[in-house]
Amino acid sequence: MELKKEALRLLSAVIIAVVLLILMVFFPRTQEVMVFGPAGTLDFGYRLDVHQYKADIVQYFQMVWQEKTLGGTMFQTVSVEDEIARYYPKSLLIICISFLLSIGFGVWKGIFDYRNMNTKKNLLGNGTTWAFQSIPDFFVVFVFFCISFYFLPHERIFSNSNWYSFLAPALLVSIYPIMYVARITCVSLLNQDGQDYIRTAFSKGFKAKQVIYKHILKNSLIDMVGNLPTIMIVIVSNLLMVEYLTGFEGAANRLFVAMGGRQISGFTAPIEAELVLGLAFCFMLTVLAVHILKLALLAKLVKKG
Repeated sequence: MELKKEALRLLSAVIIAVVLLILMVFFPRTQEVMVFGPAGTLDFGYRLDVHQYKADIVQYFQMVWQEKTLGGTMFQTVSVEDEIARYYPKSLLIICISFLLSIGFGVWKGIFDYRNMNTKKNLLGNGTTWAFQSIPDFFVVFVFFCISFYFLPHERIFSNSNWYSFLAPALLVSIYPIMYVARITCVSLLNQDGQDYIRTAFSKGFKAKQVIYKHILKNSLIDMVGNLPTIMIVIVSNLLMVEYLTGFEGAANRLFVAMGGRQISGFTAPIEAELVLGLAFCFMLTVLAVHILKLALLAKLVKKG
């Protein structure tokens, strides 16, 4: 029953997010010039015409239905679908690698933090986890980027012409999510520390490593699975910053350009509303897929008891 309610909440959230996205993307941005006074003073401003606003949205979706395309881009011969097919797979590769790294290394880091809380290694454990979570992720990525710029072969690491160009951005994107997963894992293990089944396992002669992996960690799966969508949201939110800093030609970087965030040959690039909508939908579907994965895994875990 709880899973059904969660699914309904997810469906409602998706519908609301899609409606808000459409309203924001097609919000009128045409600047009006108004003249005031006998001297003809010019003033620039915006005026919202609700009827025209509605007409633009309706006209766009009519075009999508009739022409079977999401629209065009700043390049006359390139459609939204062409740009998505070119850029989104590159970003999706980074997202998938970062997601796996975050879970794998995050769980390992959380176990390390848990096992070394009362030892001298705690500085490397909880100390580093706390430090990376306290410092803004933008600053962490910027520092790593500067280090690579001055002390590493920067052009080789961040060149888009190399087949391994996705590795450096994937590692940078996964730094903060790894620490997030480590904190979740450590807290979940601590919440079970000292319970009867753990003391029973130790009394039977099991070693600490066996108790953690066979008993405690197994019971912590629900906490980890419940945070999967949050991990994906953190990864996607970091993607724009990393792709922009490293110059990686991915969907997040292209989305930044489509929103008018970069100058081309001295001129500000026009806002490509149709492309912004298409790329934003792709990222939303990625997060939605993880939500569905969470519900499926939770249903399986509940079924197993």
